[in-house]
Amino acid sequence: MHPQHRLLLDELRDHRRGAPSQSDAYLGTGHRRYGITVPVLRAIAKAWLKNHKDLAASEFIAILQSLYRGESLEEKLLASILLAANRPGRDAVRTSHLGSWLELLSGWAEIDSLCQSVFTAEEVLSGWREWRPFIRSLSRDRNINKRRASLVFLTGPTRNSNDPRLAAAAFEVIERLKPERDILITKAVSWLMRGIATHHRRAVAAYINENRQSLPAIAVRETARKIATGRK
Repeated sequence: MHPQHRLLLDELRDHRRGAPSQSDAYLGTGHRRYGITVPVLRAIAKAWLKNHKDLAASEFIAILQSLYRGESLEEKLLASILLAANRPGRDAVRTSHLGSWLELLSGWAEIDSLCQSVFTAEEVLSGWREWRPFIRSLSRDRNINKRRASLVFLTGPTRNSNDPRLAAAAFEVIERLKPERDILITKAVSWLMRGIATHHRRAVAAYINENRQSLPAIAVRETARKIATGRK
């Protein structure tokens, strides 16, 4: 355990509510839970980053690695919150790091904390030669959590950018995963389709018409509503 991880863990334990629980069916994780709210985790992360502005990128990655290996949900969420709040730190993160961290996460809350809106469209596109094969490999992985990650990594970027590379990659991943009916996948397919529709409404509408029977029903229903109303 990294020394800074140990200090952060002590702070997490100081904020825990009641005795730790071991699993959460709703969140899909079997990791220990301290019952700490996300706003409290963000406050801890903000204070820590303020006191470690000069931390080397390599050291920051080592701390994240240690946190992701932690036994509790909150350690893993805190790592992702720190990553999202530290742009210089993110610049040093490679997809190989992300792949190893995903091995340590399970359930939608842990996966989405790392994959949803952490990396901007600009960041993904600037490293597209690395990101493109990475996302493709995730979508083919035996681990359902990694397959979900391939969808969620693209949701924010497709919503915030009209770059055709993002849309093409998103359609490819959806096409590969659309037969799956586990909610970890079906809900993420719906989110991604709605993300693409922000800038490519006609293309998404045409895709739904052509694939209505093979797509998850929730994705068809929620995306059709998004196209018709413009609402989430």
